[in-house]
Amino acid sequence: MPGALLEVRGLTIEIVHDGVRYRVIDGVDLTIDRGESVAMVGESASGKSLIAMGAIDLLGAGAGVLSGTTVFEGTLLQDLDDADWRFLVGMGIGVLFQDAVGSWDPLDVMGYQSGEALLEHTELSAEEVVRRVRDALGEVGLPEGRHFSAYVHEVSRGQAQRAMLAATLLSAPRLLIADEPLSGLDVTVARAVLDLIDDLRTKRGMGMLLVTHDLAVVAAVADRVLVVYGGAIVEDSPVGDLFRRPRHPYTAGLLGSVPGFVRERLRPIEGEPPELWNLPTGCAFAPRCPYAIDRCRAEQPKPRQVGSSVVACHRADELELAGVGS
Repeated sequence: MPGALLEVRGLTIEIVHDGVRYRVIDGVDLTIDRGESVAMVGESASGKSLIAMGAIDLLGAGAGVLSGTTVFEGTLLQDLDDADWRFLVGMGIGVLFQDAVGSWDPLDVMGYQSGEALLEHTELSAEEVVRRVRDALGEVGLPEGRHFSAYVHEVSRGQAQRAMLAATLLSAPRLLIADEPLSGLDVTVARAVLDLIDDLRTKRGMGMLLVTHDLAVVAAVADRVLVVYGGAIVEDSPVGDLFRRPRHPYTAGLLGSVPGFVRERLRPIEGEPPELWNLPTGCAFAPRCPYAIDRCRAEQPKPRQVGSSVVACHRADELELAGVGS
């Protein structure tokens, strides 16, 4: 695809739960274009982070990629040896993790940790790396003198996340994967960090995959939205179209659950999301869906084009679902 920065095809992931292996992500496809901001949304434990981290083979213990391909800037990740993979993920793809505090080594100052990737993957001198780290800390609004020599326990959670953003962007990545980067931050700090991420991304022309459960964040920074339920992408839509006219009942349910997005009383989704290792037959959302018919409970829907969206719903072309302001 012209302009494609990242292309993932057939991503299949298994996890180990209670000593048993389960296939929880089965054949997911996604694409991010150069400079595009893509948000991945869904309830907790829907599989968002598994898909995002599995796409670049950065899963934690107890999870592994069974099959699928990832092409980044024309390079097939599955063809790389460990050293080349570390270089690509360290320099071409920046990853901003959910737990900023836990991502730092508590026994070393943040400034030196920030420059490790540059020291490992470039021929820059230590003095030049220190200069770049100080400049990066200043760019994210941290006084470089104090924060360069600080340990993580000496700064706030918001400052730790800003410092992690500075470290992530030091290598000038072309893609930023941000996994719930605002988690644990109070509202004011979270908004400041979000604005900073979006501003730096725009200035540098980076693509971004933002994993979040917050639809207000999606509205603020996304060009396109991937809605995840039961380990699958159930809707892929331009952000404006998704908010105006959602095509999947789950998307409409998410929008109806957010204060300020609907004119009348909130329309929360009934029931609880399924465990990824115990999905129902047919459409995973059918047990919670007010529009489900017998076919939904018997047959898993395949993604198809409906208007400007790609949606996995048997009834997507006949339903008139309420969007924002409805």
